[in-house]
Amino acid sequence: MKKWLIGVGVVFLLVIAGYVYLTADKIIEVQEASPLLQVNDNMDVMGDAEKEQFEKEVDEAKKNIVIMDDEMKEAPTLLAEGKFTPRAHEVMGRALLIQTGDSKVLRFEDFETINGPDLHIWLASSLGDDDYVDLGPIKATKGNVNYDVPVDVDTDKYNKVLVWCVPFRVLFSYAELG
Repeated sequence: MKKWLIGVGVVFLLVIAGYVYLTADKIIEVQEASPLLQVNDNMDVMGDAEKEQFEKEVDEAKKNIVIMDDEMKEAPTLLAEGKFTPRAHEVMGRALLIQTGDSKVLRFEDFETINGPDLHIWLASSLGDDDYVDLGPIKATKGNVNYDVPVDVDTDKYNKVLVWCVPFRVLFSYAELG
């Protein structure tokens, strides 16, 4: 009976180790646009005829008085940032908290880490799993990625960004927003 239990335990550990090994080796690269970048006027992609027509229309519009009722949208603002620090695994990159109108975006720039089983991105008040907001599964292990922050989240309180392995309750890495 004792040998049987040891055998089952060894098989179980081998399955877990294999799963972790196969998951860690998988690289997911994503390149999302930064909310901080302003949209340009596309003049650089216009042909000569289009540019000429556009400039002619702008000159005509200068003669008219236009009263706008709409407020101009505020430009996106960088609220806080922090460099990722390794905890259980190596990591590179920065976390940025960006205000875009009435919403906030958490952005990872030049981010790189190993993969793992069921990694999630959390905003937390500490480096543990006792008080956090789950922003969902990790989108990429490499690249530039945006995560929407729910409107009701107090980002002054939840100022730590955690890369958290849910099934093993392991903190892969973190960044403190400041």
